[in-house]
Amino acid sequence: MQRQSSAFGPAFAAVLAASVSIGLPAAAAAQDLKNPDWPCQQILVPALSPASVWDGPSIDGLTDDWQRDPTVATLVRRAADESVDPATLEPQVEALAGPARQGAEQDRDRKLTLVFAGTFQTLDGQRSAAIASIERYAQRQRALRDRIAAALRDLDAASGDAARAQEIKNAIAWDRRILDDRRRAQTAVCEQPARIEQRLGQIARMLSALLS
Repeated sequence: MQRQSSAFGPAFAAVLAASVSIGLPAAAAAQDLKNPDWPCQQILVPALSPASVWDGPSIDGLTDDWQRDPTVATLVRRAADESVDPATLEPQVEALAGPARQGAEQDRDRKLTLVFAGTFQTLDGQRSAAIASIERYAQRQRALRDRIAAALRDLDAASGDAARAQEIKNAIAWDRRILDDRRRAQTAVCEQPARIEQRLGQIARMLSALLS
């Protein structure tokens, strides 16, 4: 901006510099130009493929089948529950699949595949919801930065009205506090899809190891 008022120029410049710097470097460095609402350093992968974590039988057509088996559905719920350690699920999975004996391979593998199908569908849904939440977060951050920028312009224009200028500066300070609070939560927010992917991979490896 070319002009700065004599009364508020220094304050304006200081607030402008601070507001522009808050939360921007990491997001700007990582931002995908194709996905302007993605603020995370992690690369955005919109959808997962079962083949990226699973080398067992295809789960095509099993979207509903796993829900028809109450035992499988119960196990899937536990597999998708982040409070449950995946390592504790193996005894239940083995009990569901049954003993590895000749002649029972097909039924055993089908049950294991059903567990994976349900787990993939459930965790993929959780991951999609987490991504949507991150995008909403980024949109709110952008809207807040735009509001601060507009307020800064109003502040510069209010050079002859001390009361109005103070009101604007108070509003800017409040919005900056919100922006900064949200920025501190960004790392945890951005890690959620990766945590879901890691859990899915861990469970897929466990199930795959039990296949015939």
